[in-house]
Formats: sequence, C-alpha cells, structure tokens
Amino acid sequence: MQQKERTYTPPTAEQRREILAEYGEPTDRNTKEAERERITAISRSTAWQYERDGLFPARRHLGKKTCVWLLSDLLWWIRNPPTVEGVHNPHLRRKASGKLRKEAI
Repeated sequence: MQQKERTYTPPTAEQRREILAEYGEPTDRNTKEAERERITAISRSTAWQYERDGLFPARRHLGKKTCVWLLSDLLWWIRNPPTVEGVHNPHLRRKASGKLRKEAI
C-alpha cells in the first residue's frame, strides 16, 4: 500500500501558544540554521528538499544572507511530521511472498 505525502500546514495562533507553552517557551522567536538543525535533527539539504516539496515550514528571509524559521513552526513540524516514502516504517512488514501488508497496532 502506497502512502500519500501530506503538505506542511502551519499552526493556528492558538496552536502556536499551546505548543510553545508545552516546551516551556514564553514567546515565539526566530531560529537560525544551527538551532533549526539541533531542534529538527535533519540536515540542511534535507530541510531544503522538504521545504521545496511543501513538507517543511518555509524559511523567512531577513536579509541577503540571513534566513530564520519560527520556533513554533519547527515544534509544530516535529509534532506533526510528514509521511515520506523510502524511510523505515515499523508498521509495514513484508510477508514471505514479498508483498507489503499493514499490521494492526
């Protein structure tokens, strides 16, 4: 069974407040590349590819050489990750015949 990719949907204002409070952040703020990588644990090139495909929050340009992401967008993305083909999914197992089946959880 093929999985359908879903696009990133930004959180509402209320969802932003909730997720920031959950992580102990008093306000939303901008995060630069190094912090983005630490928070999401994905490489710069993977983040760029996901962003290009609509699976990751869009960066905001502050100047010619500076781009940032909103902290609430990154935390929301972690809570609601995209479904991506070609990665290990423990819920899909191969039968002896080689066909995929979805196991009940």
